[in-house]
Amino acid sequence: MDIKLHYVHDPMCSWCWGYKPTLQKLKQQLPASISFNYVVGGLAPDSDEPMSDEMKGKLQAIWKQIEAKLGTEFNHDFWTECQPVRSTYPACRAVIAAGFQDHYEAMLESLQQAYYLRAMLPHDKETHIQLAEEIGLNVQQFTNDLSGKLLEGELDDQLSFKSAMGVASYPTLMLEVNGIFTEVELDYESTEATLRSIRSVLEVNI
Repeated sequence: MDIKLHYVHDPMCSWCWGYKPTLQKLKQQLPASISFNYVVGGLAPDSDEPMSDEMKGKLQAIWKQIEAKLGTEFNHDFWTECQPVRSTYPACRAVIAAGFQDHYEAMLESLQQAYYLRAMLPHDKETHIQLAEEIGLNVQQFTNDLSGKLLEGELDDQLSFKSAMGVASYPTLMLEVNGIFTEVELDYESTEATLRSIRSVLEVNI
C-alpha cells in the first residue's frame, strides 16, 4: 500500500504562511504509513516588472485578513521598505535547490520569515544566497544549482504534477492512495478535519 500526502504550496503564498503552525502539527500526527511530500505550485512566473499598486493593495488586504483570522504575524513595513515583484518561481527554485542538500524545509521557513517578518525581497537571488549561508548550505553548490538544468527540470516536473492533480489554489492537501488522488479537507486552525478526511478516504480505498 503506497500512501502519500502531497502538500501543494508556494513559498510566497501568504495563506501558506498562515497555515504553517497547523501544518507542523499535522506532520507530527500523520500515521507512519503515510509519507509527506512538498510540491511547489508556482503562483507567478518569472518577471522583473515591479508589482502593480493594485496587486500590492490586494496582498496587503490579504495579510490583514490572515492576521485577523489566524493571529499570524506580518511585518507590514515590507510594503514601504521594499519594491516587490510579482514572481514566485525564483523562491520555488530556492527551496528546490536547498532540497538538493536536504534543507528544503529550512529554506522554506527562512524564505517565509524573510518575506513576512524581515522585509526582504523573496524573489531576489541575493536574498536566497544570504539565507543559504544562514542555514548552512554549501553556497557555491546552491548558487550553481539555482541556474542548473537539473533544478529547472525538477521545477517543471512539480508544476506539471500540480496541474495533473487539478490543484489551482494554495495551500492544498492531496492524498494519493495507490495512484488515486483525492483532495482532503484543510482547516487553517486545526488538524482534526484533515485527519478525519484522510481516514474517510482510506476507508473507501483500502
